[in-house]
This record gives sequence, structure tokens and C-alpha cells, in this order.
Amino acid sequence: MRAAGLDVVSLAAGEPDFPTPDYVARAGSRAIETGDTRYTATSGTPVLRKAARRWWQQTYGVELADGELIVTAGAKPALHMALLALVDDGDRVLIPAPLWVSYPDLVSVAGGVPVVIPAAPERGFVLDPETLRAQARQHAAKGLILNYPNNPSGAVATPAQIEALLRVAVECGLWVLSDEIYGSLVYEGAEFRSAGSFAFARDRVLLVGGGTKSHSMTGWRIGFLAGPKEIVAAAGRIQSQVLGNPCTISQAAALAMCEADDKADVAARRAAFDERRRWVVEHTAGIDGFVLRPAPLGAFYALFDVRDLCARLGTDDVGLTQRILEEAHVALVPGAAFHAPGFIRLSYAASMADLQRAVDRLAKFATRVQ
Repeated sequence: MRAAGLDVVSLAAGEPDFPTPDYVARAGSRAIETGDTRYTATSGTPVLRKAARRWWQQTYGVELADGELIVTAGAKPALHMALLALVDDGDRVLIPAPLWVSYPDLVSVAGGVPVVIPAAPERGFVLDPETLRAQARQHAAKGLILNYPNNPSGAVATPAQIEALLRVAVECGLWVLSDEIYGSLVYEGAEFRSAGSFAFARDRVLLVGGGTKSHSMTGWRIGFLAGPKEIVAAAGRIQSQVLGNPCTISQAAALAMCEADDKADVAARRAAFDERRRWVVEHTAGIDGFVLRPAPLGAFYALFDVRDLCARLGTDDVGLTQRILEEAHVALVPGAAFHAPGFIRLSYAASMADLQRAVDRLAKFATRVQ
């Protein structure tokens, strides 16, 4: 549509619109200029692994010993290597919806069987312990993937909720893979606590994190995987065959991120996201058929309940998203992609100007189709 000259506002991508911080970008540039472009240790340079452990402790309060962290080529490879190390053929892995689209396929690639736990908007899209226990027993599950703050809903599980889920995981013998890539992006006093900070579950929890979202490093393809030594070591051996080593230049950039005293910079970006979040919540409240309940408290997404509107129009969320694209020229993502049919995701990782144009178009669309 853009190639045809149409003005399309895209709120579909889960990517910050801020530039990579200058001190991070310059570190990558220096690596090129000084010839630091050769192979490294397959699990990342020792200096970066040490700095990343320190960064994780300072950022999320998780103490990691030597050998409990490897560097990966982004969060997705971290998930991939972890699942290859954890999953045996036929293992059932529980994944609460709404979920990031890659989780089920990554489980399947590892030889496992993804078991999606239906989304529960009435519980704020946070999995409850009783449902987890029932699903674990019903499916004889071996593992669980958690993602809080959540993509696509923006839900943030409280520390008490995370602890309750981990206690059920221990009870049921589940390993837990916790994708915490949005951990630095929480709002309105919401508290994020890493699954790795609970001592009673440390021997069965793997963590995925990094600066992809908090430091606008999506294209640098760099991230971290942390957890029990033997599993992390196995993931590192797999990475040595699949990737060789994470990009040397990106490792230099990640080292600068880990060593920087940049809490103020991260807070400023978080405040900017929060301003956009509050604006979206306020200015979509009156749009008929687009229900945002509950309001997102983390990441940079809003997941709208459009089930009533779909029923009135005789379509589903995929069809509605297509109509919004074709008629209002706004690109969103249907909830079916996240195993949340009847919902639509909007990313507010966009400029205020784009958000204003998109919300104005959505309001006019909703009025026109009633």
C-alpha cells in the first residue's frame, strides 16, 4: 500500500523508535575501526559475560555465578538454544496465551509439543496457579514458558503471582523458561521481579534478557541466556554449532551497555513510553468496539478486546484487522497471531504524531462501521 503511494500508519512492529544510545553505537563503531572483528569464544567474550552477570544483578537483582550466562545473537536465539537444550522429543511445554508468536514453533523445532493455555482476560492476562497445576497434570508437561511483562498484552505479573507460579512449577517438576526482555519497561508503580530471583526455584529456571527493547538494540542481534550451569553450558555447545559466536561488533556494543551508568537514560525512555501509553489509554477509551481492559502496565503494547465489534460486523479479528488496514490505513496485528482471537494488538512504540493519526483514523473507522 505504501509502495502504491498510500499513507499507512503502522503500529504493528514491536520495535522502539528511539535510536540506539550513542555510547553503545560508538562502542560498536570502535570495534570496527580497531579491527575487533574476529571470532570470539562461542558463548561470548569472557569480559562481556562477566559484565552481563553484573548488569543482571544491578538491573534485576539476580546473582549469577561464573558459567551461568552465555551471550546469544538476540533473545530469539537465546530461547531457541535453551529449548534445544531442555526439550526431549515429545515433551509437552505449557505456554500461556496471549503469547509471542515464536514460542510454539520454537518448541516444535526442538522436538517438543507446545500446549497453549487459553488466554484469561478476566484475570488481566496473568496465568493463575490452579490453572497451571491442572494443565501440568493433564498434559504430563515437562516445561513452562513465561513472559512478563507480556507481549502482546502488556500484562505484568506481580512478585507474588510469579512466586505462586514457580511454586507450582517446582511441585509439578516443570522447568521454567522466563522471557524477561521487557523487564525494564513497567509503569504506574508496577513491580517487575525476575523469576531468577526466587532461590527455591533457581535450579529449574532459565532467563532470557538483554538490552534489545530497553536500549533500542533490536538490529544489533545480541542478548543473554542465564540459568543453571549444566543447561547453559549445553545451550552454549549448541550455539557453537548453530551460530559460531554472537557478532563480535555487537558484543562490543553490549559491553558498553552493561558497563554504562545509564539508569537516567533508561528512565527517560521508559517515561516517554509511559507518556504514549497513557495517551493511548485515554484517547481510545471512547472508541466504540475497542475495549482496553485492563490497561497495559508493561512493555509497549495495548491489546484491545474487539469481540463485540467483530460479532456486529460478522468477521473475526483477522478480518477486522484487514478492514482497518484497507479502509483506515492503520496497520495493527490480529490477536489470533498471539492465540488470543477476538483481540487486536497496537504497539505504541511509535511517535506521538503517528499515534495521534492512527487513533483518529480508528475512531473514524469505528463510527463509520457502526
